[in-house]
Amino acid sequence: MKKLLLLFTTISITLHFAFASGDNFTAGARAAAMGDASITFADVFSTTTNQAGMAFMKDYSLGIYTDRKFVNAAINNFNGAVVVPISPKIGTFGLSANYYGYKYYNETKIGLAYARKFGEKFSIGFQFDYLRMMIFENGSKNFFTFELGFQYKPWKVLTIGAHVYNPISYKVDKIVGERLPTVIKFGMGYEPSPKVLLAAEYEQDIHYKPRFKAGIEYRPIKYFHIRVGAQTTPFNLSFGFGVNVKGLNIDLGTAYHPVLGFSPQLALIYSFSKKQKK
Repeated sequence: MKKLLLLFTTISITLHFAFASGDNFTAGARAAAMGDASITFADVFSTTTNQAGMAFMKDYSLGIYTDRKFVNAAINNFNGAVVVPISPKIGTFGLSANYYGYKYYNETKIGLAYARKFGEKFSIGFQFDYLRMMIFENGSKNFFTFELGFQYKPWKVLTIGAHVYNPISYKVDKIVGERLPTVIKFGMGYEPSPKVLLAAEYEQDIHYKPRFKAGIEYRPIKYFHIRVGAQTTPFNLSFGFGVNVKGLNIDLGTAYHPVLGFSPQLALIYSFSKKQKK
């Protein structure tokens, strides 16, 4: 049974590499535990989910994230990110680096992001991406693309967001016609009370079926958060929790696929104000 599962996992990963290279891998154990319905978040990993969220951040922030795909598979994902708010008039800058894969196939992404608020309710974010893909014995390829998004807060308890990755549909291989995926996302976040956040998101890769995501975050006390989520295509469930003490966030989560099993995630975020920096 284990050998059969390992074979199935290997085939799935191979198909992923063959047809979905250049994916926009999001980061953050908080997002992962909530089904990745994270387009309305405003934290350091907005550098991978929706850069417009950076504009609503007031503190400097550093983050590191890692996950292990399906435990048994030798597929790792690592991300490091930093966000620096300058001022409301100038805006916020972000830098992120992501590594996905293993020694025979891996993808590296470096993103330089910028976001700015227009008034108190609306923000726009943009990111310029450098991508490198390496396939064992076939060498590596380098690409450039971009992504952009917005967030709108019509009321204090409601946030609406949208984001598009690689809108130009850049060609990876001109001979076979393979392209980087173009992914469009739209979602909402609603806080019916200070202790509860409800998030929902629609994601469409223009070459595949749409994906729906949803998650709940419950804050029984100020420093402790519980999260659950789900997504379709393929269907999987997720859950996790987070602890926040004096600017340090420790987030743990895992996603569960009915066939391939668990994918654990860990994220550490440290935030500090300009006064603390001085």
